[in-house]
Amino acid sequence: MGIAYAGWAEPSKERHEDGLPKSYAVVLNGTFFGNFFCDRGKWIIDQHRPYGLVLAAGERLSEWLISAMRAFA
Repeated sequence: MGIAYAGWAEPSKERHEDGLPKSYAVVLNGTFFGNFFCDRGKWIIDQHRPYGLVLAAGERLSEWLISAMRAFA
């Protein structure tokens, strides 16, 4: 059994041409985790963090973005 993480992501005010945020500030368990950027379909982060956590957080961001786009379509 691993650590359970709870958190949130704040979209940047800077936007791509398609209107999506350029990055997301991610906080996990009350601690700043890093700024996530999507590059060619893969999430990258500006902090040195465990690869598995970056993948998991990136997957959750992708899931959230997909559901948000469907909700607003």
